[in-house]
Amino acid sequence: MSAQSCLAGPALDVGLVTNALEAQLGFYCGILGLPKSGEVSIPGVGTIHRLAAGASVLRLMVPEQAAQEVDNSGFFSGSTGIRYIAIKVTGLADVIAQIEEKGFRTIVPTRELRPGVQVAIVGDADGNAVELMEEQAT
Repeated sequence: MSAQSCLAGPALDVGLVTNALEAQLGFYCGILGLPKSGEVSIPGVGTIHRLAAGASVLRLMVPEQAAQEVDNSGFFSGSTGIRYIAIKVTGLADVIAQIEEKGFRTIVPTRELRPGVQVAIVGDADGNAVELMEEQAT
């Protein structure tokens, strides 16, 4: 017997807390091409900047009081919790070249995950691990 889904939509949104909004917008909008779809201010908390990612939304939350920085320098699978986000892209080699040109960190260089699927893991402006995946047309 399985539980019935209570999801009200076809997507899962992700929220990242950042003190470096402009750098994060440069990464997600400037390099990955996610369009900004709005923002919402929450008094006493901060502002959420919404970026469209297909049916999903990436929420960049900028708190009113600067958030405590965490060390994201270790390998993404080295601790429990939400450790990376995954985004399907086209033109992975070009995307990685732009990321490296802008000085962002490559955590795992591009490699074949399985036949027809290339992946790389990079760090965004706050060091969050972002898996970029390209599936070859068959």
